[in-house]
Amino acid sequence: MPHHNIHISRDYEQNLNEIETTHRLSSDPSFYVQNASVTDPSLSPPGCSTLYVLVPVTHQHDNVDWAAEGDAFRDRTLDCMSQIGCDDVRDRIRFEHRITPDDWQQRYGVYRGATFNLAHNLGQMLHRRPGNRFEELEGVYLVGGGTHPGSGLPVIYESSRITSRLLLNDLGVDAAFIDNHEATPLQR
Repeated sequence: MPHHNIHISRDYEQNLNEIETTHRLSSDPSFYVQNASVTDPSLSPPGCSTLYVLVPVTHQHDNVDWAAEGDAFRDRTLDCMSQIGCDDVRDRIRFEHRITPDDWQQRYGVYRGATFNLAHNLGQMLHRRPGNRFEELEGVYLVGGGTHPGSGLPVIYESSRITSRLLLNDLGVDAAFIDNHEATPLQR
């Protein structure tokens, strides 16, 4: 299996509607599977793989009870993985870690478990995300996956750098040290 694998639901519009509007778990979810072991074999024991499976789902909502539906949705996802060649993955799992929207909320404080934040649609992606300086209220700045430039840990770090630069510049402080990798820890 290659490093990156994507399965798009047969009815992608319906899948997006289930995530964003009806807040239901799809019978045919879209998903992403990363098999990083093909790039870096040290990530798993010899002859094994390390798979990361991402299934976009609705944020926390009354329509989904993760305690009751989580196991069945996991099994449905594993069944769907056969569509990308993972027919026997269920029987080969040695260790599994699952995070649901409930977990994101309870363990990590992510509001409503919405890891893609505002919405994961074209209206909230790329340049359409809110800027890092709050326009309606002076002196308020935004940072994180719900702001420019978007979600994903490296991108969230960049959001932090952008916001830090804006804040420091607005305070009249030279922010050039943010990009200076030679700066001392106190300057960072």
